[in-house]
Amino acid sequence: MLGQRILVMGLGRFGGGAGVTAWLVSQGARVTVTDQASAQSLAETVRSITHLPIGLRLGGHHPNDLENTDLVVVNPAVVKDRSEFFQEIERRRIPWTTEMNMFCERCPATVIGVTGTYGKSTTCAMLAAALEDFVAAGSTPITGVHLGGNIGKSLLNELNRIRDSDVVVLEMSNAQLEDIPRISWRPYVAVITNLWPHHLDRHGSLEAYARAKFNIIGSPLQTPIVVAGDMHDDARELLLAVLQESPRQVCLHVEAHDPPDALRVPGPHNRRNADCVMTICDALQLPEDLVRESLHRFAGLEHRIELVATIGGVAYVNDSKSTSPSATMVALECFEGPVVAIVGGRRKPVSLDSCANLLAARCKAVICLGESGPDFADAIGQSARQRRRATDFVREAQSLEEGVRTAAEFCEPGDTVLFSPGAPSFDGYVNFCERGAAFKRIVEMLSSSRDRAGMQRPITNQIRGRL
Repeated sequence: MLGQRILVMGLGRFGGGAGVTAWLVSQGARVTVTDQASAQSLAETVRSITHLPIGLRLGGHHPNDLENTDLVVVNPAVVKDRSEFFQEIERRRIPWTTEMNMFCERCPATVIGVTGTYGKSTTCAMLAAALEDFVAAGSTPITGVHLGGNIGKSLLNELNRIRDSDVVVLEMSNAQLEDIPRISWRPYVAVITNLWPHHLDRHGSLEAYARAKFNIIGSPLQTPIVVAGDMHDDARELLLAVLQESPRQVCLHVEAHDPPDALRVPGPHNRRNADCVMTICDALQLPEDLVRESLHRFAGLEHRIELVATIGGVAYVNDSKSTSPSATMVALECFEGPVVAIVGGRRKPVSLDSCANLLAARCKAVICLGESGPDFADAIGQSARQRRRATDFVREAQSLEEGVRTAAEFCEPGDTVLFSPGAPSFDGYVNFCERGAAFKRIVEMLSSSRDRAGMQRPITNQIRGRL
């Protein structure tokens, strides 16, 4: 790539664009980065690459940037059949690839690819932690473990440290998997944590979404081992049809492991994530007792049902990663005591009915904010009226800070304030990480103000006790 003119289309907000840009520069390429978003909305990502000798065009794509371009690296967020700029790339017959494809083509290690509708990141983190424990114990021939991909970290810049005796745990989104068939690659283990209708605004149908996910199997170079969790019936039929193309392939269904071990992370969904990890480790013939010990120690990921503080006996939980109504429903399953939920974010064309019904049935109060706040409030109010419940437990707030303070007014010791938006963050925040960090700062300020009032402040960063 020395001296090649390479255009990175889509810097993004989660590290992939910045990672591939840094790697391309390290390979001697002449790099230009273009993104439709403004410099202000991409400020954090831009800061991470300002030291690099690159060109930047933000706030829109321009066809002039394609002049004399040798290669385009397309961000997975680009919906290619709707992008005029990408269509221009195709018309000019400029070669293009993706950050994920570039890594997979060059990775010398054994790869465990993980995809699914929900639970991908936590399953990957659990699995990587277990593998790292095996390496530390010297009980496996694996020499190193690398975690990356959609979990927020490009591994291109670690290629010089990745050995063929290492294992890579690679989280792969539906968008990242769309273009995998363009290369001759397969993971050693393909994991599909679960599969339910999602991202239909991009794919148009469950079948198209499922087919993108099933690219992880590596057809026509079928991966040797497939681990599959719960799926919509139509998706499972499609998976069986895909698997029939390679009768020698091993497909393992995720089963509940008995007896269930105590986990530090709450909720039945994390139990299912742990079952998935145990199934993967069974396939790799790793010692079950060490797997169980590692899972027991796993403390969870930031912004995913993360206990931030306990203030005056009230637990404040950050679940900013919840970007869909179904994710909020999963979060609600984790708590037995009274819950005050904070929901709302960028409006999306999805049904809120099931989530609203659960919020109305389960919550002591619900605070609605963001673009979709009024939609949540209307849906919850309608459900409450059907239950003959007064609607005064539903409030709207103009900001997250107002939402947290309003939620606190409903609480008494033993309650939980659950920030689980059920919507994307882009109405007010760059990404769910920034949104979760804002929630944590507000809780910290609330805690500090109560300290000044002479109240006790037991605070922890781990999920414990009744959670």
